[in-house]
Amino acid sequence: MFARPDVPPSASRAVPDASSCGVNLAATRDVDEQAALLSGWNQSYAQLSAGPFEGRIEEAWLDGVHLFIESTSRRLMQRGELAPGRLALGLPLALGEGQAVFCGASDWQAGEPSTGAGRYCTFSGADGFEFFTPEGLVMAGLELDRDELAGLATASEQALIEQIGQRASLHHAPAAGVAGLKAFMQGAFEMLHAQPALLGNSAVRGMLRQAALSNALEALVSAAADSVDVSPQRQWKLVAQARERVQQDPETPMTVAMLCQALQVSRRTLQSAFQEVLGMPPAAFLRAVRLAGARRALRTAPTVTEAAAQWGFWHFSHFAQDFRRMFGELPSQAWRRMRQDRPPGH
Repeated sequence: MFARPDVPPSASRAVPDASSCGVNLAATRDVDEQAALLSGWNQSYAQLSAGPFEGRIEEAWLDGVHLFIESTSRRLMQRGELAPGRLALGLPLALGEGQAVFCGASDWQAGEPSTGAGRYCTFSGADGFEFFTPEGLVMAGLELDRDELAGLATASEQALIEQIGQRASLHHAPAAGVAGLKAFMQGAFEMLHAQPALLGNSAVRGMLRQAALSNALEALVSAAADSVDVSPQRQWKLVAQARERVQQDPETPMTVAMLCQALQVSRRTLQSAFQEVLGMPPAAFLRAVRLAGARRALRTAPTVTEAAAQWGFWHFSHFAQDFRRMFGELPSQAWRRMRQDRPPGH
């Protein structure tokens, strides 16, 4: 058990209202100020290595979903706790120099080449967390409402989420799930830096929020092994039902989590069905649908960036590569061509 920090009120910023949205960037050279920069976290930092301290926080609030990237230059002892009902995941974008020990665990990189495993930590739990960080740590984080996330999960996944949320710890998961969450976080902040005004677009904001929930769920449940024994007829029906769901609202991007919730099946069952019937995972199928949607959006969108964001593409270099691979031209080329082909007055 980790003792809860004795944190003065000034070291914890209030959580924004659940309906709030916005982006915050701040930097400091004071370690106590750094501890207070993360909105809604009751925590304290103590500097353990010598030298001037530099810290930075980038955070975005999406109607109760909290994304952040924190950078710290010196080795720290971080202690804190989250508000009840909140679940937070942390993924190192750069581990820096020295050992990283989270709640007694330090095997952040052990076995990755041979096992294909990735690492993430969860900060939630009644006993709080204790993190001895290395110098030069860059940590991405995603904080959300535990009940809302559970609402997207199956019964077995809900039990896993409840278990994970009881105690802060370091977790192992398939590398693809962790890499997907990291790529989403990096792409989201890349987009917000390039065009922060996009958060004012309710469609973009909603898609970004859904993508955050879906990626968090994927990382949390991807390590759970549930048996899949579904008949070919049932697999075909599942894929047909999934396609119908997508076609019912072709202008709204669908996530794997949303499909699983609608069809009341586990991610593993849906994955197996798509692989057997279409020879591709559901994420690849949905990516193709989203690429087609983004291509349609290019006809009316004021910029390529906005068309991509409307369809959930946050990492624009990856979007351009995927678009060219699918359609044989870059999205910027398609955008210019569509404007040249547009009849006068349109």
